[in-house]
Amino acid sequence: MVTLTMMTVWQIGEAELDKLMSYDDKCFVRSGSAWRREFICRWMKMPGGRALMAVNQHGDVVGYGCRNPDVFKAESHLIAPLYADSYDVARDLMHELTCDIVGQAMSITLV
Repeated sequence: MVTLTMMTVWQIGEAELDKLMSYDDKCFVRSGSAWRREFICRWMKMPGGRALMAVNQHGDVVGYGCRNPDVFKAESHLIAPLYADSYDVARDLMHELTCDIVGQAMSITLV
């Protein structure tokens, strides 16, 4: 767990899944999708990946992101989704998602 300006960033686990999906519903086109929930659950658990959630001082989710190895390109990683309430939250999540990757390529999916 990392505490950054007025928010905390931590690894997403099963205990946070409902809170995370409630936030995702605000960002994704089709809220409440069982398919989306299953996809996110599997995506967060990929070997070699990382899934982080940012929470403000009131306990509200203010962003989350996932990073996974690119299965088609060696020594490359994909970042998606990355949702955040502000630029600062997105920047801090990006930093935490990538801080353990050295000398490898990153791809970010923007929508």
